[in-house]
Amino acid sequence: MTKNQSDYFQAKHPWSETKDDLLACYLTPFFTKVYRPSRNGILYIDAFAGAGLFADGSKGSPLIALSKYFAIAKKNRSKTPIQFILSESNAESRKHLESTFNEAKGASGYIKPPIIVSSCEDAIRRAQQTSVCGGGKPSTVFYYIDPFGVKDLRLDLLTNSPNMAHTEALVNFNSFGLFRVACAAMKVPLSLPNEVELPEDDFNELTKASVWVERLNACIGSGNWKEVVVRYKAGEIDAWQAEHALSELFCNNARSYYKYVTNMPIKDMSKRVNVGGLVKYRMIHMTNSPDGCVLMNDNMIKRNLDRQCKQLGLFAVDVDGRNVETAVIAAKASDFVQHMPVHQNMKMGDIAATLISECGVFDRSNTILKTYVGPMIEEGVLERAVKFTLKGKPKKSFALKDEVYRAR
Repeated sequence: MTKNQSDYFQAKHPWSETKDDLLACYLTPFFTKVYRPSRNGILYIDAFAGAGLFADGSKGSPLIALSKYFAIAKKNRSKTPIQFILSESNAESRKHLESTFNEAKGASGYIKPPIIVSSCEDAIRRAQQTSVCGGGKPSTVFYYIDPFGVKDLRLDLLTNSPNMAHTEALVNFNSFGLFRVACAAMKVPLSLPNEVELPEDDFNELTKASVWVERLNACIGSGNWKEVVVRYKAGEIDAWQAEHALSELFCNNARSYYKYVTNMPIKDMSKRVNVGGLVKYRMIHMTNSPDGCVLMNDNMIKRNLDRQCKQLGLFAVDVDGRNVETAVIAAKASDFVQHMPVHQNMKMGDIAATLISECGVFDRSNTILKTYVGPMIEEGVLERAVKFTLKGKPKKSFALKDEVYRAR
């Protein structure tokens, strides 16, 4: 079922609230973590920024990010500069965005006047050329990519950050919308249940198949999506499996540029209850920082528990998704450790981030370490770099900064 986007900026839909809730919850610890180390400033790109405010007065993603940064800056005497680059295709919304953002920004000098452009591509290209302070490359780069569908999403645009080692990206990935386009491009009939809502603005049946093929290749980062459609046409997989396969293909291609990529399905738990809920869309987090990966994981777990306990009807993160069987994770943990150099210290957080990236969001990082690293310490495969506390007691903590090494 297609969904008209014409009233999108009137008020937030539940799925939009979920996205913004995730972003808001993540940005507080993220800005806290990078604020002081970012001596050359922070570059923040919101590539589909909207009008800034919804008609009902609720904040859009740019103002959410601005408010979170304000809150962190107020706690620090020394101010870290930040440059916002925002894009919005609609001219009227773009004017409103500039007005509302500058009003919220006020006279604060450390928050530079926003750079506002008309397309995602322009925003990311400006980011590649922008220096926040001192003429050097920014210390930290964050991309928030939230398109209506797939026609404007290009993986290659996220692979040329001015500082890839300190870049994070959070992408709203409309996997069912992409699957519809993929089937149309290959002239394969598609039948989806009515509860699967798709944005009509992203799809035009009159568009040439060759155009969609080109867009899909750019979006996914390869032409391998065709294999998924072929398998669907042959009846080897159903639409739900195809949706998951396409999102995993995007993630696997992203891993060529980002060490840690997390695929997080956002679900409507009131539908398809027998299979764990209806996937509405996916949030995909990409980073080269193990701390960033773990931070997103723990934020998602907490947000999921809050939603489950307090608002059972809303969308929830799929914490019981694919590849979370104990044996599978234990095998991946063992394989990772066996490839560690002998007697070379490694933070436990690096191990947790690797398991999260490969297995998905399924538990808190501390629990992951206790469950899968703990037994290897007991068996002597791993040893703690610091074996005793300051009081002389055997160390038993599983903190992200705790270090271990492969003993044999």
